[in-house]
Amino acid sequence: MKLAVANQKGGVGKTTLAFHLIHAWAEEGKRVLAVDMDPQGDLTSSLWSEDLPGTALVARVFEGKSPLPLEVNQGISLVASEISLSVHEKDLSLRNYFRLKTWLDSMGNQFDAVVVDCPPSLGLFTINALVAARWVVAPVDVSFYSVRALEDLLGSLEELKEIGEGARLLGIAPFAFAPRQRATRAVKELLEEEYGDLLFSWVIPSSARVREALILGKPVWKLRRDEQAVGESFRRLALEMWKRACGGDRG
Repeated sequence: MKLAVANQKGGVGKTTLAFHLIHAWAEEGKRVLAVDMDPQGDLTSSLWSEDLPGTALVARVFEGKSPLPLEVNQGISLVASEISLSVHEKDLSLRNYFRLKTWLDSMGNQFDAVVVDCPPSLGLFTINALVAARWVVAPVDVSFYSVRALEDLLGSLEELKEIGEGARLLGIAPFAFAPRQRATRAVKELLEEEYGDLLFSWVIPSSARVREALILGKPVWKLRRDEQAVGESFRRLALEMWKRACGGDRG
């Protein structure tokens, strides 16, 4: 399965969701490749604390070379990113939009899952992810701005579909929701009205520990017992996504 985590608004939980999906699936015995397509490198820093060898950088695909994934731990490998990736965004030649797909296709079936973390914009790097992936998941936080950004993402997917390329929307993941807050209820009602069964049934609740998890490089369910409910939500959501993707619920 090749999955892109995307939303054109920043701060909606893309990297956090990608990080926890990667760990949840690896703990189930799956071989997972994490690909960081964001020059900010937040997913990279959450998975890898040592110096980055240049051979492991995703920038190599834009140089016509193959990156060598880092082995993070058992079941998780990483193709990393850093700010130098930005220089490649200037080249808007058609072939540059297919660089990631070309490389991932050459990898065959080495991994059970590929998770691509996208930057918060619909530029070269996000387009590469959407072209390379089979599915896209869109996290949405308690913000009408993130819902608008979701509409832009769906429009982009339709445009790619018209030329026979691009991922299909696997689903929408409500993120950092606090059910007692009026804004949360309003956004959730809007999403249910507009997108119906595209919403995943498992909602990630709001928790300060989630950000801490990325800083420490550990999934939230390994931090504290009082965060088990949040951790269980991530695990159940990961299972729901896997079943939906591999079970063909979206055709």
